[in-house]
Amino acid sequence: MARKKVKGSKQYRMKVVPHRPFFGAFSVLGVTLLVLATSAAAYFAGQHKMRLALDRKTQVHEKAESHLDKLRRENEELRMRVATAEQSVAIGEQANEKVRAELVEKESLIAELRQEISFYRGIMAPADGSKGVSIGRFIISQTGNARRYQYKLLVQQSSARHNVVTGSATFTVVGTEAGQPKRYPLSTLSQQVDSESIPLRFKYFQNIEGELHLPPDFEPEGVELTLKSSARKGFNIERRYGWLVQKT
Repeated sequence: MARKKVKGSKQYRMKVVPHRPFFGAFSVLGVTLLVLATSAAAYFAGQHKMRLALDRKTQVHEKAESHLDKLRRENEELRMRVATAEQSVAIGEQANEKVRAELVEKESLIAELRQEISFYRGIMAPADGSKGVSIGRFIISQTGNARRYQYKLLVQQSSARHNVVTGSATFTVVGTEAGQPKRYPLSTLSQQVDSESIPLRFKYFQNIEGELHLPPDFEPEGVELTLKSSARKGFNIERRYGWLVQKT
């Protein structure tokens, strides 16, 4: 037998859902905790990276400080070595200067002794052709003034001769002035000499000494000495000496 459909209002199907009042709150709390955990993880990860970077920078800084301290120590050692070397050089220069001064002094003494020997030798045994008269000593020495000098000339006669020697001596300083040859007689350089010819009169020896002052632009090169006898057949001696100045 056929079932007839009944016309009327639409029917809805019903579904039973369990009631969970705390589910939404737990969901929000879970999301919040997840966000907080993620943020904390990111924060601590960033802090860890910062600590690692800071540790590396600290290590680099400490290494740089250590290297700087090493360089400072090496620099100080080098300064000490330089100071020691400079002191050694200064001491060496002082010692060398002292040795040079002693050598100059000894050389001067040797020169004086040689001149003494020459003096006595000239008196006892004069050179041939000198007629018994010779130059025993000639010295140019320094004074406190750079352009002023002392001169000493010793003229001698052999002890075998007893006659009185008479004659004259000429003393000429030769050199250059303004690039040209120049000659100055002693009379123009020394206040103690009045004429170009210095009179000679002695039996055994005669000392001629004094001071001379050189012009500012004159460069001396040597001295020419001439001794002439007043006798017709007497001595005639000519000598040239280099400008060798002894220290006093």
